[in-house]
Amino acid sequence: MTYRIGFVLLLAFSAIAQTMRAWEQSAMQTLRIFSWIVCGIYATVPAYWMMVHPFAARWRTARHKLKILAPLWVVMWCIAWATSFPWRNAPLYHNAGMWIAAPLLWAVSAFMYVRGGRELSLMRVIGKHELEAENRQDTLITSGVHRMVRHPLYLGHFCTMLGFTLGAGTLACFALFGFALVSGAIMIDYEERELHARFGRAWEEYCERTPAIFPALRG
Repeated sequence: MTYRIGFVLLLAFSAIAQTMRAWEQSAMQTLRIFSWIVCGIYATVPAYWMMVHPFAARWRTARHKLKILAPLWVVMWCIAWATSFPWRNAPLYHNAGMWIAAPLLWAVSAFMYVRGGRELSLMRVIGKHELEAENRQDTLITSGVHRMVRHPLYLGHFCTMLGFTLGAGTLACFALFGFALVSGAIMIDYEERELHARFGRAWEEYCERTPAIFPALRG
């Protein structure tokens, strides 16, 4: 009798363990797919701005500019997803503990987004303020979160995407993250040359005391 009870308990524990492993695998797969979707969107942010910034003067004269640009950005998402689709669930490592780092990175993102205030608005993200002459800012912003870094929004994007990439650990997410780094570096270089042309010495002084992306550690 005791033997039978022990055998039944063993079968029960084995079934529970298998169910938990199946649930964990399903949950991780769902997280990897969700991370891939998010990374596909964030990876296109610099590319979108490369479509806007160099041609801002021309876009300002166009009618229904946002009705053109917004769908084009969505097309970029689809291209990012389509090119990385075969590797969306191909993990480079299996380590659920990497998700521990994600909330820390997202906390940095939230701080940058919240402190950035208006910079986080949808209209600014899709370029409305840049494309409409009456909303174009000709004042160099150096206060608030801009005292810490020159490009707080890019730092927020970087941390958000890195959190999902490290957690998912898939080839697709790392590839999209790498693309975002390269295109982001190109975009920032162009943006800073444009700001230097607009603000001259004031921009140079700002650059001397404020890092571009990562806050400086001061003693």
